[in-house]
Amino acid sequence: MSQNEYNARTDMAVEFIGRKQRGRQIGKVKRTQVVVDENLSKKLKRPKGIYVTVESSAAVGADRSEYKPLIREISATLKTLTSDCKSFLAVGVGNPLLTADALGARTVALLKVNRGYTAAGEKELSAFSPGVSGVTGIESFDFADSITSLVKPDCVIIIDSLASAAVSRLGSAFQICDSGLVPGSGVGGGKRALNAQTLKVKKVISVGVPLVVHAETIIRDAIGDGADYEINDSVRNLIVAPKDVDIVMSECAHIIAESINSALGL
Repeated sequence: MSQNEYNARTDMAVEFIGRKQRGRQIGKVKRTQVVVDENLSKKLKRPKGIYVTVESSAAVGADRSEYKPLIREISATLKTLTSDCKSFLAVGVGNPLLTADALGARTVALLKVNRGYTAAGEKELSAFSPGVSGVTGIESFDFADSITSLVKPDCVIIIDSLASAAVSRLGSAFQICDSGLVPGSGVGGGKRALNAQTLKVKKVISVGVPLVVHAETIIRDAIGDGADYEINDSVRNLIVAPKDVDIVMSECAHIIAESINSALGL
């Protein structure tokens, strides 16, 4: 299996970009920015835009004493990407009945929603979680499109669980990007894109954390990079989550919610 074929099975820009990226270390937090221009977008078949990855092991260890610098960095990134926006709609996509996919719904439940009760000069936030079509019979895009048309926010913030090509990034890498999101793309179930063009808003920002990996990732880590190997389809389609994914997911939801609340001054 080629490295390019393998790396296609990830949502993380620091992995699918195909070359080593230099990050900036801020204490125990690492920040890496990847810019996918038009040429790279065509080559990689990924949306062009700014992808920022903020890495810290704090959530995996559930060490809340280490959360402040992590929240501060994510919040600062959100502020920069949404500096020209005043009203926001947060959409928590994913299946709330599946722990590894419940990050969006759990985060939305922790946000300080204030639409209809804003003071002068205060940024406005509304939020909802559409569930998944397997449960509702309605695609996430259709929900998001309808609610966005009703609420008319400047910016939509999409929160979702991601897939990674590195076990070490599970629960430890927060990706923020300004190109929106294709729900389920990292696990082979990509739906219609949620972005500024499709939702007809000024900005669509996605925030996510990898909580699953493909089984082949674990195989590659065990045998080492560059080794040739063959796996059958049953293993190729196997997706794995850490045994403590319930705790890690909850902690990541807390971090993302606090980051959004802070970025909006709520």
